[in-house]
Amino acid sequence: MTSQSGDRASVADRARYDIGAMTEGDVYKLLSCAVQPRPIAWVSTVSADGTRNLAPFSFFTVASRNPATLVISIGERIGSPGEPKDTLVNVRETGNFVVNIPAADTVEAVTASFATVEPDVDEFTLSGATPIPSHSVSAPSVLESLISLECELLREIDLGTDTLVLGTVTTVTSRPGLLSESLHVDTLEHPFLGRLAGPFYTTSMNRVAQ
Repeated sequence: MTSQSGDRASVADRARYDIGAMTEGDVYKLLSCAVQPRPIAWVSTVSADGTRNLAPFSFFTVASRNPATLVISIGERIGSPGEPKDTLVNVRETGNFVVNIPAADTVEAVTASFATVEPDVDEFTLSGATPIPSHSVSAPSVLESLISLECELLREIDLGTDTLVLGTVTTVTSRPGLLSESLHVDTLEHPFLGRLAGPFYTTSMNRVAQ
């Protein structure tokens, strides 16, 4: 057990960061460093005119179990403050999207789809990912993903520079043999791709038992 004097020394030694005094860029770096590893939503959408879009987002998680709902935080278009990303534009136009969960072996495609390109560029072609028809939404799914969660737009919430997009899951598909009959997955056999701070990713190769 640590002594009280040791506790006081540890508290005094902790670094402090006052968010209000930091730049937006530094706050982003601090949050990205603090909250890791993060799951990646490899979001596929389609525009009203049929142009496919694919982009990764790591500000993402489950929002509700019932109804089954996911939430993605979508920031402004990189290099164009105040302008929405193509993903958000497409979701607003069509009312649906697919959250594809990337595997470790898709890291190069995920990175390629992160590029900021013009709205008429198909990131499926750019990244080499394979689009396949979804079952309940117009947006395509990614064949190479571990799991694809087809979502209908439930709500969007403006939050500062970002937009929270909540989607109700309607259909889920997965790689053959990924899920057991009890809906479990062996993450050692099927490593998921996660996001770390900076230009780094991680995989679920190590597990800690409860």
